[in-house]
Amino acid sequence: METVLLDFNRVPILDKEDTERVFQELLDLRNIWLARTNWHPALEIAGPDSDIEKYVHYYTVGATMYMDARDRGWELYKKLQKMYNRVLWKRLGWLYDTFLEEIQKELGPCEYDEGLGLPGFHIYEFEDAPDSRKHHRCLHYDGQWWWGKKYFQKKYVDVDYKNQLSYTFTIKSPHNGSAIALWDLKPKQGRKASEIQQRYYHPIIERYQTLAYVQEIKKAKAIEDPWKFNLFDDDGDLGKYIPYIIPHLEGHSFWYYGMTMHQMILGDSFKEGDHRITFQGHGLKCDGKWRLFW
Repeated sequence: METVLLDFNRVPILDKEDTERVFQELLDLRNIWLARTNWHPALEIAGPDSDIEKYVHYYTVGATMYMDARDRGWELYKKLQKMYNRVLWKRLGWLYDTFLEEIQKELGPCEYDEGLGLPGFHIYEFEDAPDSRKHHRCLHYDGQWWWGKKYFQKKYVDVDYKNQLSYTFTIKSPHNGSAIALWDLKPKQGRKASEIQQRYYHPIIERYQTLAYVQEIKKAKAIEDPWKFNLFDDDGDLGKYIPYIIPHLEGHSFWYYGMTMHQMILGDSFKEGDHRITFQGHGLKCDGKWRLFW
């Protein structure tokens, strides 16, 4: 099978009314939110004494291959998958149908793999932040399929492991904005990212797409193992590493090639009641069709 590497794009999925409907439905499903430890450089590097856990609360809804299967085993992942898939289809089936319809316009034939977890939700709840520090995850690539490789090998004949699809669909963003940062883009990709920024401008671009932010990331060595990135070994001009910041827009999905170096931007200056909620998932092209999962 010929491999044509993915690019990236932003696509509208829901209008304001339906996006709010999803948000309210998730609030009603609070009893199945699964609390997670914050993945945050201040915790990963500085340790548990950080105060971030006091005002940033992180949850997921859905079975996650890269946390549940990786950290707790395939059997637990399958148990969570069956439970969450049943509830999510019942309560939000219309959302999954709408997303599938719209994403196929961009990517061609897609379907949810019924043996894997449906795309699910990252949920961050915030209280008042004590200062204006920037909140972000470490730089990383997506390789979630690795934790289900035996499943894909058994079920499908032709699997394109080199071309993982990733997507993040914004349901709710904090009042001061949130985003995804794309690092180390090629010139053509950079031009496309700039076009998206101009079309969907948000001030968060100016706060994070800076040399000072690169210096902050380098100082913190904010990159997930086992990935390596020459930013942290480079003593020269760090300006060439300034990332492209793609602002979140409620109701819109951003899809991209998962092996693009990227980073979650949670935001800053949070207020009580702020949320950052995204519909998250991945896909592999198996036997000629994108199979979507989480």
